[in-house]
Amino acid sequence: MSSVETIRPAPAGHRPAGPWAVAALGCFGLSVVTVLVLHFSQAAEVDPVRQVISDYALSGAGGFAVCVLALAAGTGFLLTGLARAGLPVTPPVVALAACWGGGLTLCAIFPTSPTGAPMTFSAEVHRFAGLVLFVSLPAAAGLLARGAAAHPAHRGLAARLRRHTDWAWAALVVFLLSQLPVLLAPSRAFDGPLFQGLTERLVFAGYLVLLGEPAVAILRSGRKPC
Repeated sequence: MSSVETIRPAPAGHRPAGPWAVAALGCFGLSVVTVLVLHFSQAAEVDPVRQVISDYALSGAGGFAVCVLALAAGTGFLLTGLARAGLPVTPPVVALAACWGGGLTLCAIFPTSPTGAPMTFSAEVHRFAGLVLFVSLPAAAGLLARGAAAHPAHRGLAARLRRHTDWAWAALVVFLLSQLPVLLAPSRAFDGPLFQGLTERLVFAGYLVLLGEPAVAILRSGRKPC
């Protein structure tokens, strides 16, 4: 089954889901463009292999906040579009998506410490919020895929979401393992080789696929004749 056939168009008289999907993709695109700008503009200060994306906030610029808040806003738009397209957006899915969005917001408000430096209170809040958001999104996608699989019109999307969710969990495990040198170091100060920046970026690449796949499916379904 092709992705064009994954979502049945809404019945006549229902409010369209397409504009919400467009808004979501716009937010996700803004987030990607912002982090690319940060990558090149702060190339001398932030090592993308060693340092996590949060380290871009340490320069005092607002680019990091734009990046994560755009993801949070886009997720809200996506949930609305999914519900209007007839996907099973259940309360647990909404709750997990809210944890994802709330974690992103807290990360924007509470900056982290530089990679390898001792932890501050703000950095502890940032780390806890990061753990919540990292776990919440693939969990929400997994629940959404499980509910969608029960509806014949959505089984193609459900299968792809399950596949992408498996990859997202695998990438998250690799990222968490790459954090161990920092977490286990005395006084949480570590100056050895690190790869957590690279693994975190791979995680977010997978998460963008999780977010973008259903949004694109909504748009394609709007072009499919009933």
